[in-house]
Amino acid sequence: REGLAAIEVKAEVVAPDVRDKDMEGYIRDRVELTLEKKGDVAVLVARIRDNGRLFHFGESARIDLTVMVPKTMALDIEDGSGEMVVEDLAAAVRIEDGSGAIRVVRVAGNVRIDDGSGEVVVERVEGNLEIDDGSGGVEVSDVTGDVSIDDGSGEIRVRRVGGTVTVDDGSGGIDIADVEKDVRLINTGSGSVRISGEKGRVIRSR
Repeated sequence: REGLAAIEVKAEVVAPDVRDKDMEGYIRDRVELTLEKKGDVAVLVARIRDNGRLFHFGESARIDLTVMVPKTMALDIEDGSGEMVVEDLAAAVRIEDGSGAIRVVRVAGNVRIDDGSGEVVVERVEGNLEIDDGSGGVEVSDVTGDVSIDDGSGEIRVRRVGGTVTVDDGSGGIDIADVEKDVRLINTGSGSVRISGEKGRVIRSR
């Protein structure tokens, strides 16, 4: 966030099986929430203890986090599951996600996303974008640099890219428009392919 000098974390514990009068004790005994500095890296840990063992986000409970960081701080995020929104940063972003929707908006820096499953939406990136997605739709718009998408399955939609677009797709439709440089199709799998408004070449490897 603009003007923020330190990391701010807001945590909400959601435990449907815990009664309101027991929630304070549940949080005290079961919830671990720490933010520590390790060298130049800030490490945030949020997890719930269950029967003496640690589980990231317990079976019937979860921790919803809102994390605000200084605008120029690079992000390296590892997430097991759940929705994620990253916005308004002037630094590089790397996301490794097991499942769940990802939305990245207004980033002045390179972005890399490694996602197991779930929809990925990226808008307004000043830099290069690399997406490795197992399954789920991918929607990209307004990227100043190169875009590389390796997608197992799901629809791919790309709009307004300043560099080269490279797509390796297992299955699902591909719709690409308004690319300033080349469009490289390594593998289009099964599904329709539509390309329009490109100013460079369309190169098909297979």
